[in-house]
Amino acid sequence: MIWNGFRRKKVLDAGARFRAEHSRFLTLALLSGRRYPRIPAKRVDRGGYSGLMKLDEGEKRAAMWWAAALNRVDD
Repeated sequence: MIWNGFRRKKVLDAGARFRAEHSRFLTLALLSGRRYPRIPAKRVDRGGYSGLMKLDEGEKRAAMWWAAALNRVDD
């Protein structure tokens, strides 16, 4: 197996760029004063969304939540 140090550096740089872009987005989102929907902190298999999914229209409400969240993301 031939090790390519350049390729590994390129991957790490891409990750660093992604984290920096994500950090900028979150900073701007918080400073903008816009109300973004909250994201549940629990995974579904650990009870996240369980209360919502017990409702008759739970799936519809979850779809509406995602639509609202994605519509509020700045271009």
